[in-house]
Amino acid sequence: MQTPFSIKQRLEQPETVKLVRTLLANDPPPNRTQLAKEVCRRLNLRDPKGDWQFAGTALALRDLAMKGLWTLPEPLVPRHASGQWHPTRLSAPVPAPTGLPVELAQIRGLHLVEVKDAAHLAIWNELMLSEHPLHDCRLMGRVMRYLIASDHGWLGGLGYGSPALFLEARDQHIGWTSEQRQEYLGRVLSMTRFLIRPQVRCPNLASHMLGLAARCVPEDFERRYGLRPWLLESFVETPTHDGACYQAANWIRVGQTKGRGRNGPRHAGKSVKDVYLYALVDDLAERIGVDRFPWSALSPESGLDAVGWTEQEFGGCQLGDERRTRRLVKITQEKAAHPGASYAQVCHGGRHALKAYYRWLNPKAQPLSVEQILQGHRQQTLRRMKGQKTVLIPQDSTDLNLSTRPQCEDLGQIGTNQTGTQSQGLRLHSALALDSEGLPLGVLRLQGMAPQSAKGKDPDRPIEEKDSYRWLLAYDDACAIAALLPDTQIVSLGDREADMFELFDRRRLHVGPKADLLVRSQYDRRLEGSDSKLWAQLAAAPLAQRMKLAVPRQREHLAKSEDPGRPGLAAREAQVELRFQEVTIRPPQTPQLGHRPPLKLWALYVVEPDAPEGAAAIEWLLLTTIPLTSAKQARKCLQWYCRRWRIEEWHRVLKSGCHILEHQNETAAALWRVIAMDAVIAWRIMLLSLLGRELPELPAKLVFSPWECEMLAVLAGGNKPAPQNQKKRTYPR
Repeated sequence: MQTPFSIKQRLEQPETVKLVRTLLANDPPPNRTQLAKEVCRRLNLRDPKGDWQFAGTALALRDLAMKGLWTLPEPLVPRHASGQWHPTRLSAPVPAPTGLPVELAQIRGLHLVEVKDAAHLAIWNELMLSEHPLHDCRLMGRVMRYLIASDHGWLGGLGYGSPALFLEARDQHIGWTSEQRQEYLGRVLSMTRFLIRPQVRCPNLASHMLGLAARCVPEDFERRYGLRPWLLESFVETPTHDGACYQAANWIRVGQTKGRGRNGPRHAGKSVKDVYLYALVDDLAERIGVDRFPWSALSPESGLDAVGWTEQEFGGCQLGDERRTRRLVKITQEKAAHPGASYAQVCHGGRHALKAYYRWLNPKAQPLSVEQILQGHRQQTLRRMKGQKTVLIPQDSTDLNLSTRPQCEDLGQIGTNQTGTQSQGLRLHSALALDSEGLPLGVLRLQGMAPQSAKGKDPDRPIEEKDSYRWLLAYDDACAIAALLPDTQIVSLGDREADMFELFDRRRLHVGPKADLLVRSQYDRRLEGSDSKLWAQLAAAPLAQRMKLAVPRQREHLAKSEDPGRPGLAAREAQVELRFQEVTIRPPQTPQLGHRPPLKLWALYVVEPDAPEGAAAIEWLLLTTIPLTSAKQARKCLQWYCRRWRIEEWHRVLKSGCHILEHQNETAAALWRVIAMDAVIAWRIMLLSLLGRELPELPAKLVFSPWECEMLAVLAGGNKPAPQNQKKRTYPR
C-alpha cells in the first residue's frame, strides 16, 4: 500500500532525488504535472486499486521542494486567480426538517446518503459552511462524505478524510512503531466533520448515526479506494462538547491533541481537543503486529516499600510539566505517612509547603483531571493485572455526605435525612482490580458526579441521560482493558444496582474483546419461551451442589423512619445450595429497549435453606455471561462474586482511614483531585493489611522504613515508657 506519507519517503531516497533532478535538468524542463506523472510511472506508484497516484506524487514533490531537495518550475495556471478556494454550494440555505418527532424510533426513513454527485455535494458543503461550528467544508486526502437523510428532511452530515500524520494520544494507544505507522496509516480514517443540525432535538440520534456510519464506511471506502480502513479517529472540542454521543457509540477517549494541527509543530495554534478512536476490526493489534501492552508484568506486592512506592505509582504521570509530577510524588508520599491528617498537619504548618500544595491543587491554568493523576498508578495496575490468569473488576458507588461543608461549591443532592432536609454531597463511582483470590491490584477508575434530584424526569428517558449510565462507562473501560491484556480473563462484578438490561446489551453490541459480566439480580425478569419468571425458573432447577460459604461479620444498622435496621451478627459459615441454568431474558417493554432482541445469559441461584436464628437467609440470583457448564464453574463464579465486597471495604478505608469526608476544599473539582490521591493510598493500606494475613512471612523491611521496623520491634517486645526528655509530637491546628 502506498500513501502520501510513504510516497514522500520513496522520493527522499538518494537515487530518487538524483532521478528528479535529472528530469528537471532536461531541455525543456517538464512542468509540475508532467514531472509528477513521469516520476509516478518510473517508480510504479499505484494505489490499492491499481490507479496511478499522480496527486499524491505531486503533493510529495511540492513538500520536498520546500525542504530544498530541488526547485520546481512555476505552475502554469494558478488554481484560482484570487488564490482562494471556491466550493460548490447552494444559492439558499438548506430547508429545515419538518414534522421531526422527538423520539428516535419515530423518525421515518432515517438513513445515510453517500455523497457521489454534484447536487449532494452542494447540499453537504452548504450544511458545513453555514451550520457546522468550523464553517469549513474542506477535507484532506481520501475523502468520504455522507448526508443524514430522513422523510422529514436533511438532519446533518458526516465527513471523513486522511488521518493526522502525528497524533501522540492515538499512537500511544495503538502502540505502533514509526515504521508501522508509516505502513498502516492509510488504514486510519479521520472523521473531521460531524453535524447534527442545531434545530434537530432528538436524544440518541447522534450516537445512532455514529454507529450506522461505522457500519457503512468500511465497505464504501474500500469500494471507492480499494483499501479497507481498520480504525476511525475523531476530535471533540472541549469544553463546549462532552463527547457523550461518542461514548454511547462505543468510541474510546484516548487523550488530547497538542493543538498543532494534522501536520505537526509547524502548524501550531489550534485548539486542544479530546481524541476518540473506534476500532473497525477486532484484531487491530494483531494486524499491525504490536503488543498492546508491552510493559512487563508485576507481582501484586511489588513496589510497596515505604520510600519508593509513590515514585512507582505516580512517577510516570504526564502532567505537562515534570515539576508537577515531582510535586505529586512528594505530596502523596507525605500524605501516605499520615493518611488521616490534613496536609497542614502533615507538613507541620509550613507556609511554603502549604502554598506549593494549594497552587498544585488549584492551578490558574490547565487544572489536572482525576484521570491524569491516576494515569501512572493505572499503568502499574495494568502491569500487576498482566501477570494474572483472571482479574476481577468490581465497580460500585458510594455517597460522600458533605452537608457540613457549605463553603464547598458544585455539590449535588445525594438524599434526604429523617426530617426531609436535602443532604448535599458527591457520588463516587469506582472500579478496583482484584486477583481471583481478592487481593487488590490497584484502582482503575474513579468517576465523580454531583447528582441532582430526579423529580419530574421521564422514567423512560435514554440510559445516556440517567445516573446509572456510569455502570456502562465503567464496563466500556473493562473492555478496553481486555483488549490490552488478551491473555487475562477480565470479569466485571456488580451488585443489584448493576442489574440493567442495557449493561448486558452493551456487551452484546461491543466490537472487539469483551469483558465478562457477573451481576447480582434485582428484578424478576420475564423469560423467552416460558410462562415462568426468572426466580421461579431457577428455584425449580435441579440441585447442582451443596457447599459452605463464609459469611463475614454483619455490622449493626440503626433503624430509620423508612428502614427497620438490622442487628449486628458475628461471622459464620453458611450451608448453601447451588442451582444454575441458561436463560433467555426478554427486553423491558420501554420505547428504548422494547425492540431489542432477547438476551441469552447464565443464571446461578444460591440459597441457604436453614439460616441460624436472627440471621437473614442467603438468597442470591447471579446473572453472568460466563458459561456455567459444570458445578465447578458455578462454584468458581460464586467465589468470585464474594470478592465484590472488597470494594466496599476499600470505600470504608477511604472514609475512615483517609478521612476524605473531612477535607476542607472549597470546590468539588479540587476535592476530586485530593480523593484521587487518597484512593491510591487507601489501596496500599488495604493491600498491606491483606498481605499481612496472606503472606505473614513477608519481611517487614520491604514495606516499612528502618525506623518503623525498629518501632515495631519495640512494640512487639512490650510497651516501654518513653524517655523523660522526649517530648510528645503534636500537630498544629
